[in-house]
Amino acid sequence: MQEAMMNTDPRRSIPMDRFLSDLEPFINLDTPTADLAACRNAAVFLAARLENAGLSVTRHTCGADGRPLLTAVSPSARQDNAISELHADHHDRKPYDFLLVGHFDTVFPAGTAARRPFRLDAAEGRVYGPGTVDMKAGVLLMIYVAEYLTVVHPEIRLCLLLDCDEETGSADSAPFLIEYGEKSHCAFVFEGARKAGQFVSQRKGCRKYEIEITGVASHAGTAPRQGASAIVEMACWITALDKLKHYDRGTSVNIGLVQGGTALNVVPDRCTAKMEVRYTDEKEILRIQRAIARLSRKPSVENTQAHVTCLSDMPPLRLSPETRELMDRMAAYGRAHQNEIEAGLLDPIDFVSAGGLSDANRLAACGIPVMDGGGPGGGFPHSEKEFLSLDSLQKRYQLLTGLLPYLYRQMNA
Repeated sequence: MQEAMMNTDPRRSIPMDRFLSDLEPFINLDTPTADLAACRNAAVFLAARLENAGLSVTRHTCGADGRPLLTAVSPSARQDNAISELHADHHDRKPYDFLLVGHFDTVFPAGTAARRPFRLDAAEGRVYGPGTVDMKAGVLLMIYVAEYLTVVHPEIRLCLLLDCDEETGSADSAPFLIEYGEKSHCAFVFEGARKAGQFVSQRKGCRKYEIEITGVASHAGTAPRQGASAIVEMACWITALDKLKHYDRGTSVNIGLVQGGTALNVVPDRCTAKMEVRYTDEKEILRIQRAIARLSRKPSVENTQAHVTCLSDMPPLRLSPETRELMDRMAAYGRAHQNEIEAGLLDPIDFVSAGGLSDANRLAACGIPVMDGGGPGGGFPHSEKEFLSLDSLQKRYQLLTGLLPYLYRQMNA
């Protein structure tokens, strides 16, 4: 079997029936980020599939709650690591040529898969179900690409990393993402491709804040002057903060949650709000911070005070020189395979920036080329209409099984 695979075209068709037989039980596993038991069940499923693909799997736990995380390496990477441990002259060599990254948590609550299980619509060429394109099909595609490369191109040293807290910002898995990113020459994140099959080369950063304002409670009818309304002060904050958005600079401000008050006839003494800022330029975050400081120093409502907490910060995925070089090489591969593109076998290789977040944001700190949107495309993620395009899956597999060996040769020329 191995010799037969060695003689096949490295952009051959994905074994669709086998892929779908793996995808169906995976989709039908609920994996809400907060449900650690469900995520552990999915990790067991994926570990078995990784091992069947010929990869060496390590099961990790991360965060205070012991969240599951998997890494899996190809035989060549495992062998190279063993040599590095024995010979000092290998220590400076990065152990992985490519880091392939995906997440298996979803935004859907427990019970969603039972209500809306895997459904194949052959006529449409689509698969429906929770997490199809975000990003369970991408996770499986990673494994199938790795399985193929370990046989056809065993010299390529691969590491796959699968986490289950991406939908909430990857706070627990971030140290692992950075550790393995720094050990790799290049990273591909298998979030879904864009509508026309584009890769994602840039993502905005996101900083989240909680604003708590305290005032003075009082009876709204008999002693209104003795009160200091935290809600009115928060309204002043919301108006001022909303004016800070600057779409031309790529900066958005959204106050998405507000809570306050105890009764209609009580001047409220507490109000909280949560805000996120999406940005591309670090100067914009400094501008927001200065505005928050001014609002804190000079309340509009006397006898109110504000306390602001930064809940999380995801750096932007910027277009670094390393990523630009990767894009140039990918574009050159596309030009060399223009006939396949014109025949509809491959999507044109193109790149876009995105406002959403992914594990690529965490990898941005590693100083390596990072490419996102490596997975198959579809539509309507995070909704009941979510679907995977089988045509996109086929094209992505054909592209990646040819592109990664090409990039490997370029990097080692």
